[in-house]
Amino acid sequence: MNWEIILSELNANTDTQISTELLTLIKQTDRIFLTGAGRSGLALKAFTMRLSQLGKVVFFVGETTTPAIGESDLLIIASSSGETSQLIKYADIAKDAGAKIWLWSTNDTNPLANKADYVTLLAGKSKFTSAEAVTIQPMGSLFEQSVWLFGDLFTLNYMHEYDIAEDNLKERHANLE
Repeated sequence: MNWEIILSELNANTDTQISTELLTLIKQTDRIFLTGAGRSGLALKAFTMRLSQLGKVVFFVGETTTPAIGESDLLIIASSSGETSQLIKYADIAKDAGAKIWLWSTNDTNPLANKADYVTLLAGKSKFTSAEAVTIQPMGSLFEQSVWLFGDLFTLNYMHEYDIAEDNLKERHANLE
């Protein structure tokens, strides 16, 4: 096994576009909540950090300082299967509060996709799928990598669209480390 195998699998994401609509959504949303379970959640935490460095007010669901979500807020969910019960519950709460939902998933035929206002499809499979045609990597590895890299790609596009320099991010980088 070598890097080329993983990189070729990640190339399945090349059709995933960053739309002006999604860039505008992030720009115009005052508070952004993010969530995902397991390794998908860990990958999404990296995007949470970048959004904070871009100057957005962000919260990762489950942290002790996360406030109640409201009608002008956005909930970003990373879920390969779109069937994780806790994430569905979060989506229901967000919808009831009037918030918008943006799902990052491997498919758009799942319970979370049905609740989402926006869906971005990323390469990968659910940890319970055995479809080697999608990836030779175990469980949700390809999706989790895709979440991380899509967050970085979105960040680059956002910086370009709104003329944000890397120095602006550095000013907001943690200094208690």
